[in-house]
Amino acid sequence: MKKMLSRNRLWCNGIRVAVQVCLVMLVVAGTMGASKPVRKSRKAAAPKPKPDVSSICIEAGTGLVIMEENADKQRPPASMVKMIQLLLVSEGLKAGKWTLETRIKVTPKAAAIGGTGIGLKETEEFPLGRMMQAVAVCSANDAAMAVAETLWGDEKTYLETANKRALELDMKNTKFNSVHGLPPVPGGEFDASTARDMARLAQFCVLDPAILGWTSQKELQFRPADPVRKNTNRLLETMAECDGLKTGFINSAGFCLTATAVRDGIRLISVVMGTTSNSNRFAESQKALEAAFGQVTKKRVVAKGAPVGDPVPVANCETPAISLTAADDLWVVVKQDDADKLEVAPQYPALIQAPLAAGAPVGRLNVQLAGKLLGTVALTAPVTLKEADLRWKLLNSLAMPRK
Repeated sequence: MKKMLSRNRLWCNGIRVAVQVCLVMLVVAGTMGASKPVRKSRKAAAPKPKPDVSSICIEAGTGLVIMEENADKQRPPASMVKMIQLLLVSEGLKAGKWTLETRIKVTPKAAAIGGTGIGLKETEEFPLGRMMQAVAVCSANDAAMAVAETLWGDEKTYLETANKRALELDMKNTKFNSVHGLPPVPGGEFDASTARDMARLAQFCVLDPAILGWTSQKELQFRPADPVRKNTNRLLETMAECDGLKTGFINSAGFCLTATAVRDGIRLISVVMGTTSNSNRFAESQKALEAAFGQVTKKRVVAKGAPVGDPVPVANCETPAISLTAADDLWVVVKQDDADKLEVAPQYPALIQAPLAAGAPVGRLNVQLAGKLLGTVALTAPVTLKEADLRWKLLNSLAMPRK
């Protein structure tokens, strides 16, 4: 019995050892045959989509485009619509329709306007000049509505005037549906414009010192008891040459800015629409303006009094021919790379008839780049051309060869 138990124990131990040996062999074989651990490949992070921004930078005088991106995409301009009011009011001032002292009454509609404002109350009255400061500096919706309703009678008439003027300015992709740029009521339409059209509007705004006076004002205390409000255009604080123009923001528009600056006698206008943050619109605008200033130059094409073109024959005068001269210096702003590509095209008659006073315009000198007119100056007679007397005419006729 003891021998049988001993045999069974030995048999079990043998099986156990055999199993262990097999396991060891399997592990060793697996280790030898296994490939190196395969690392899961990490896909490169997809680049963040570029914000859907519209932008343009132009030279203010001619509209020469220095840089642009999505400039013709139609989108809400938000409070930048107030630039058309700045222009319409300034044009009315020049036409004598109203003065800066014209009293602007706060209507119930103006007092109830939401968004950015200066807390106007119904029945209050303020001078037009003060209200325009509030529109330009604070982007005050209530002030803009009060001005529109007082000067044009109602919002509808104001908008008709604004859209008519936009068409006259060749703002082909712009439709003003509000005075202030706020989102419409349900069922209404957003204001619509493009970066190119806003730049076009700004070209006319910067021609008026009154508008630049309003938009360059860094702060405003509307009433004696009111807090001092900083201009919504913070580019005035970070770029010394900046003197306007107008900010805008609603959710559907993003952060927008039309800005202008002057450096070395060159005025530029930049527009950004649809940026993602308040700080970003100012950073992008300043970046665009700085880059554009680095790309352009101001070149004098002709000096005042300089002769232009070939001498022009003069009929009925003892002076046989004259060289026309430029009435003034002609400067143009052009990209540095295009400075040698300017086309100078004088236009004047083949024959001048006496008498003619010195300084009288006879022709023009046009400067173009790729067919776009950049500048023009009058060509004038440098001296007075008197009509010849009878004796000279007789002698001259005798001297003429007969056919």
